[in-house]
Amino acid sequence: MDKLTQQILTHCQKEYPNEACGFVIGDKFYPCKNVADNPQETFVIAEKEWRPEIEVVVHSHPNNEPFLSGADRISQARSGLEWWLICKNQLKKYRYAPLLRGREFKYGKTDCCSIIEDVFMLMGIFDTQFPRTNEQDDIKNQAILHYLEQAGFEQVSTQSQGLTLAQAGDVILTSIQGVANHASFYLGNEKILHHPMFGLSRVEKLGGIFHKAIHSIWRHPDFKPEMMTAVFNDLEASDLWQQ
Repeated sequence: MDKLTQQILTHCQKEYPNEACGFVIGDKFYPCKNVADNPQETFVIAEKEWRPEIEVVVHSHPNNEPFLSGADRISQARSGLEWWLICKNQLKKYRYAPLLRGREFKYGKTDCCSIIEDVFMLMGIFDTQFPRTNEQDDIKNQAILHYLEQAGFEQVSTQSQGLTLAQAGDVILTSIQGVANHASFYLGNEKILHHPMFGLSRVEKLGGIFHKAIHSIWRHPDFKPEMMTAVFNDLEASDLWQQ
């Protein structure tokens, strides 16, 4: 264990049962006082503590919730910073990512594959961002299929099987004329989270046209149903953000 991680864990143990908090700048940890009215349930860092050079916001979940909460995701979106979470004496790192719903489409930055990358990062499975060239070449070369394979996904269904084998947590690929060109994250109950081209990322109910366009369904072997909490926390944050 490196010195920085040990400093953070020691501070969190000292602050228990309250949520601990602080910042990382370079290779140093700067603990902060949690000034929240209910420090066992949330954290607040005094405005005077914030500095422009902060690189990472650190806090703990003494309640053992292993994912960023909806409130955490709102605060992270506002900060634009990487966040580290301490839970069960383990450090989890979450790079900055905008809220999953309501994103504007920018190929290679916030697109359908970005949703997949960020969902699985928030669930703690992997944090890989695959390179893009341009939309036409990536579709022609079936880059999305190579990406899923490289990230460890396994194909569990084909076009002819439709959604019959789909489970919440799966990635659904759709196609035009048999060429996979769009990825969606399956939430269960015939709902998907996806980012259509030139639109906002959103949750939608699957329609007949979508069913006909299914190319294949993919599943990551490290996925566990309880990880959906990370996704629903983010979607809850999106609802609050838009109010």
